[in-house]
This record gives sequence, structure tokens and C-alpha cells, in this order.
Amino acid sequence: MSLVSIVKNKDIIKEKLNYILNLDVNVVLSECLEAQYEMMRENLNQKMIKKRYFNNDLQGKELLNALYQHIYSHNHIALTDEIFEALDANTIKNEKYLKGDDTELTELLVAEELIDMFHFILEYTILLEEHYILVLEYPENITVDRLSYYYVHKKNSFWRGVLSMLYKESGHILHYINENIKTDNEVDRAPNSEHSNITDYLEKLLRNNRDFIRLCNFKDWKQYPENYYSPYVFAELFRINREMYVNCVSALSFVFNFLIKYLNVDLQYSVENLLKLMYAVYMAKREENIRRQNSDPRYTGKSEGEVVGVEVKGWGGFKFGNKTWL
Repeated sequence: MSLVSIVKNKDIIKEKLNYILNLDVNVVLSECLEAQYEMMRENLNQKMIKKRYFNNDLQGKELLNALYQHIYSHNHIALTDEIFEALDANTIKNEKYLKGDDTELTELLVAEELIDMFHFILEYTILLEEHYILVLEYPENITVDRLSYYYVHKKNSFWRGVLSMLYKESGHILHYINENIKTDNEVDRAPNSEHSNITDYLEKLLRNNRDFIRLCNFKDWKQYPENYYSPYVFAELFRINREMYVNCVSALSFVFNFLIKYLNVDLQYSVENLLKLMYAVYMAKREENIRRQNSDPRYTGKSEGEVVGVEVKGWGGFKFGNKTWL
């Protein structure tokens, strides 16, 4: 389970919130997608490519199908893990609440896990836009030795094309959220409520994630056609991805009141303000994630470095033999 970095990054979150509150809500998702895309190309994708040992004879749609079989499966596993992390964090929070214990740190943990989920939902959007362009426009150009051009090198024509598509898709996502999210902030958010609660939306996200991967070519034991990723398949994957945003934002609404109180900001509940709060927490966590990639020994594999975050008491991790996995 994640260490709570929001405590250390509180001032950064407030700074990001002050910035975004002065801008139109349409900027929220486009800037988040651009920031995540930048992090992927500068900090993550090179490692992904190095760990794929493709035969140099593999190219075109055959290479794309092999690559995205891995990429989508990897993101599916990562998002599933984060959803269960959020469910576990919420269970700990509810147990403390029912015992009359202080729940501040566990509330922050729930928020942090929800933002970690958001990272991988953004990645799905980026992966879909990359894949869509590659399949429909450049399939014959894809070779193993050109993967860095499409996934790492910045400010080339492919990078600009993906960014342009992300800006357009951010508008579609925002419209989908506004059309489908519940705007009533008066629902009962107490533990064990009979009303809709955070676990309902997390379970819906698990279903979204499962539906997404079942539309992908993830089965090694099945022969997929070379042109499996048709415009129809892409359209359905984009629809499921938009549904993920609705359920993620809906889940985050359950920590909205706590977060604004913790940050000591005067902010009335609305979908727009909820999205802007999500933006602020995401941008702060993104900075922490980049720092971890470069200097956290849990990520670099080196002995030196700094681990940032507060451990939540009440979570013992999974024990295997003499070792505990957090």
C-alpha cells in the first residue's frame, strides 16, 4: 500500500489548486493528459522498451500487436492493483471511523490511492491515441529500431500528432463526465451507508478495467487477426475509458470535503471544482512519481536515495514467510 505523500506535498497541492482555479475547466484534463504523456516519454517508456526483447524481424502490425498486448495487459494489472489499494485503504478508514479513532491519515491514503488510479486511466487514454494513430496511419513504418522515435523522442511529428488527439479527446471526456456524473453532494457518505458509496464506484471501475482488457488481444493462446484493432474496437475502448473517468471522479467526490478542509481552502462542491482539486493532487503526485523514478531506492534499485511518505498504521501488508510486502 502507498505511503502518504500528500502530507509532504500539501503546499504544492495548494499552489497547483490556486493556479487551476483561475483557469477554465476545459484545461484540467488536457493539461493532465499532456503532463502524463510527458512523464511517460521522458521517464517511463525507455525502461519499457529495454525490457521488451523483440526479434528485429518483427515489424508492422505484427510488432504493434505484440507490443500492445504487453502494454494494455501491464496497464490493466497496474490499474487493478490500485483499485484494490483504494478499497483496502477505505476499509482501514471505515474501521478506524467505527472505532472512534482519528481517520485523517487514512482519508489522505484513500485520496492518494484514487489519484494513483487516475494516473493509469490517463495512461489508457494516451495509449489508445498512440495506438490508434500507429495502426491507421503508420503501421508499415513500425520496426524495433524505431520504437524510440514513437515512444521516447520528443517534439517530432508523431508526438505532436498524439498531443493534438489528446487535446480533442480531453474535451470528449469532460463532456462525458458532465453528462454522466451525479452532481448531488448531499448523499450519505458515512461508512456502511445504504446509499451509493465509494466502493460502488471502485467496483464499477474494476468492471470497466475487465471489460477493457477483454477487448484487447491479451490471450497468448488465441490467434488474433492482424487487423484485429478496427475502428469499431477502438471506439468501444475509448467509450470504456471515458466511463473510467466518470467512476474515478465519482469516487473522488467522497474525499472532496475532507481534502478542502485539510488544505484549508474555501471551495464549494461542484463537478468543476472537484476536477480542479483532482488536478492539483494529481500534479503534485506526478512530481513525486518523477522524483521516485530518479532517486527512490524502491524504484531505482540502488541503495542510496530517499523514500518519501507517511506509513498508515493499521495496514500490515501481505506476509509471506518472514517477509512483509507493503
